[in-house]
Amino acid sequence: MNAKRFTWLAALTVMLFLLAACGGGAPEMVEDTAQVDTVQVEVTRVVTETVVEEVESAADVANTVAQPQARLIIKNGELAIMVVDTDTAVASATQLVADLGGYIISQQIFDVQVGHSAANMQLAVPVTQFETALTQLRLLGEVTNDFAGGQDVTDEFVDLGSRLDNLIATRDRLRTFLDNAETVEEALRINDELKTVEEEIAIIQGRRNYLSDRSAFSTIDLSLQPLLPTPTPSPIPTPSSWQPGNTAQLAMVNLQESAQETADFSIYYGIVCGPWLLLLALVGWLGWRVNRRFGWWTR
Repeated sequence: MNAKRFTWLAALTVMLFLLAACGGGAPEMVEDTAQVDTVQVEVTRVVTETVVEEVESAADVANTVAQPQARLIIKNGELAIMVVDTDTAVASATQLVADLGGYIISQQIFDVQVGHSAANMQLAVPVTQFETALTQLRLLGEVTNDFAGGQDVTDEFVDLGSRLDNLIATRDRLRTFLDNAETVEEALRINDELKTVEEEIAIIQGRRNYLSDRSAFSTIDLSLQPLLPTPTPSPIPTPSSWQPGNTAQLAMVNLQESAQETADFSIYYGIVCGPWLLLLALVGWLGWRVNRRFGWWTR
């Protein structure tokens, strides 16, 4: 009996130990499961945030690409104007360009007639003031020629920018190769290629600068011509009718005037030269008488 009781007690003790062992391990499993769930949630949050950030970054890039490119337009105009006073018109055009923030590229004033001069001017104004400048210049006088046009150089400017970026990247690689060159011949060959690339970079950069400057300032070719006075045409004479009475009357008047002039001539010179003529005639008569009497001149 005692042996059976001992056996049952021993079995019961083993079962209690087994239950205690199982009861002590359950909380650790729960704790490990909770920790695993927490790690999975954290990883999911990080992955989600990363995906959202990538989507937002892609959206920003797409919005940047979708924004329209600012157009580069080279504007130019031509005006020919008849003005009353060329000097005054030149002064007004110069002041107008200065007020609009522009400048005079070239100016020439020359005479076309005595007291009248003409002028040729090339003006540069900001592209935003191009239409305003044309409107104000038209008020200088009578417009005889009016032209305004433009050239879109946006595509060329963008293409030059892409080429410039590629050339700069090539230049940087060539510089790296030059630094790592092992022989003189290799260094010289790389240096020649680098020089060619740098020259192309300078040409493209200069063209981009030109397009940028020309699109920022518009040019206007202004020609000022004076208003010359219109010559008065000479009247065409009309034939008059023949009037013989008037001709006879005119002849009588001329005859009277010529007779008066002859009489005046005779009176004047008869008084001035008459005594001398009489004296000369007397001397001649005396000489003739003496010659007849003595015959001096006939011997």
